[in-house]
Amino acid sequence: MPKYERQPVSELLKSSFGFTLGLVIFSFALDYIIQSNPFLAAAAADVHALVQSSYTSFYDYVLTYAGGIDARAAFIIVVYCTQPLHTILFWLHCLVLTLFDMFPSAFAFAHRWKIQNHDEPVETRKLVWTALTCLFNQVFVNGPLAYLTYSVTDKRMSSNPEDIPSFNTLITHLAAFAVIEEIGFYYGHRLMHEPWFYKKFHKQHHEWTSPVGFVAIYADPIEHITSNLLPVMAGPWIMGSHVLVYWLWLIVAVHVTIQVHSGYHFPLTPSSEFHDFHHLKFNVNYGVLGFLDWFHATDGLMYSEKFKHISQRDRVFYSPSNAEVMPKQLDMKKKKKP
Repeated sequence: MPKYERQPVSELLKSSFGFTLGLVIFSFALDYIIQSNPFLAAAAADVHALVQSSYTSFYDYVLTYAGGIDARAAFIIVVYCTQPLHTILFWLHCLVLTLFDMFPSAFAFAHRWKIQNHDEPVETRKLVWTALTCLFNQVFVNGPLAYLTYSVTDKRMSSNPEDIPSFNTLITHLAAFAVIEEIGFYYGHRLMHEPWFYKKFHKQHHEWTSPVGFVAIYADPIEHITSNLLPVMAGPWIMGSHVLVYWLWLIVAVHVTIQVHSGYHFPLTPSSEFHDFHHLKFNVNYGVLGFLDWFHATDGLMYSEKFKHISQRDRVFYSPSNAEVMPKQLDMKKKKKP
């Protein structure tokens, strides 16, 4: 593996990691301001009461369906309600991106933000197979894993309406989830790039050097469990979170995972440059946030002179005017047509 020097902290702070860190700091500052102001504190209490009331109504409905047995209601909420949430979010997001990929002329505005292969249409057969693999993983991996791990979930997490956390607890848990996922995904992902693991499990995911949204969970079932599911589930388990916090985290995780595989770098969304570069160059950029890649200097190639324009784009765009920086493409040879 090529060795590079660790980049200055300033480069790390300009990336998506800096945006995430800033968002966490802003959230805690906002919580302090809210708690320091009686009017805002009262408004926050009203919002919390509204959320609790709405969730209580939902919980009572499920409890009635479960025959008044709390344990059965908790199982239904955590196992059977979580899976449709993941599936619906995933397919809605990916299908929108698929429209962009399959009909570029009709969605020219989206292709202003395309990272790779502006003039190469997505292979329909390959895309359909990828989507079907995702559906297989959702039906035959996600569901059974949720069922098999429920004993852990039931001990560590709560679905009780009375346990809905404060805003401070919410952002504390979300920040912890991000750190836990970064650690779990980075080292698990690096392991998957060891020759034996790569050949057995990870090679399938890297069939796409220019990924699309569905590639987010296009993986061997073993890799899907170890790299996609467990790093996301570990945070709520470790922190003992409420199921609503877990659902919010799941929404964020699904969106970010699809976005970084989408091949698009839209304004006001997480940068897809970092992970897209991993699919192109293979043995770089293993993490999610980029902190451990910075620490281990596994992001060095992206910061080399040849690819400096990529690292400079690895940030959140706040304005459509940022489309001006998109025309510079990655150094990627076109695949020869048969």
